[in-house]
Amino acid sequence: MDAWRPGSVFSTTFRYSLISLVELAREARILQSRQIAARFELSPHYLSVVLRDLRRLGLVESLKGNRGGYRLLRPAEEINLLELYRSLAGSDGNGIQAEASPERSTADAWLQNLAERWGRDLEAVSLVDLCSEPGS
Repeated sequence: MDAWRPGSVFSTTFRYSLISLVELAREARILQSRQIAARFELSPHYLSVVLRDLRRLGLVESLKGNRGGYRLLRPAEEINLLELYRSLAGSDGNGIQAEASPERSTADAWLQNLAERWGRDLEAVSLVDLCSEPGS
């Protein structure tokens, strides 16, 4: 049986967004996307796409020029992970709520409960919490 990996549950966009935002919050300075990509072995092209999305959402600012790059626009404590997830997934939350059939099965009830717990966990964490996690 294959080992469970975070990448098998979370989208690449959400993962890259979290990695980028945590790095920008920790460094508290302008970082280039290639620096982040190299440090975490991420696709530089896809990371650029993700950073453009984060800019569109008003979370980061992009600065042009030789010393350009990205920096956070909002304080890390104001960036909530559930808000980030929903913003990246679209207005429906894309997966936060498990769909239940008209007649709920045990599996539907379990999935709904899991989705609700996951949503509460994401809602309870801000970017600043991730920056202070040991080993992160």
